[in-house]
Amino acid sequence: MLTGEGVKQILYSEIEDIGKEKIQAGIASSIELSQQYTDKIMRKCIARLAYESNDNHNDDIDLAIGTLCEALLHFMLTICTLPSERKVKAKNDLVLDVVVPNLQSLIKNPVKAIIIQIIKDKVVMDSKEISVLEFLQPNYMNIWLISVRPLLTKKYTTYSVFPNNAVSHKNYSNIIIDINDFLKEIRDKSFRFIH
Repeated sequence: MLTGEGVKQILYSEIEDIGKEKIQAGIASSIELSQQYTDKIMRKCIARLAYESNDNHNDDIDLAIGTLCEALLHFMLTICTLPSERKVKAKNDLVLDVVVPNLQSLIKNPVKAIIIQIIKDKVVMDSKEISVLEFLQPNYMNIWLISVRPLLTKKYTTYSVFPNNAVSHKNYSNIIIDINDFLKEIRDKSFRFIH
């Protein structure tokens, strides 16, 4: 089984092959290119993960792909200069993977914030964690869950790496476009660093 660091090395190797500056310049000119770059990077990385994985257990490869999703999301948020906070400690030791635009907005006006959780294994979340998420974000459609395969919920906004034509699931590669659209919709004016 590949470690988190091993997955990140594969990701950044593929990013370097394409060219970080090329990705950043392309997305700066058109946010829609984030979908194409995400698809391309995911496809190449998943092929390498499958090849380099010592065993062919779906659970292990799904865990590695979940780690890949998280690392790629962080990379894309950074190069797109989209405001976000990562690994935010919440109530009851729950760690929020990503909050858009920030924790302050989530607390002050939850309708203008998104919580993004990456589901890395088949056990989605326990009921305690879900109740904390719903307490923090009462607008359930602003709880976005990313998984490798479609989840059996329509309560939240869900993204899957392999949506398998699931009508209620969005493709993971569209998440940056959707975050950007959400920020436009709420008229976010957060300071953004230009790299």
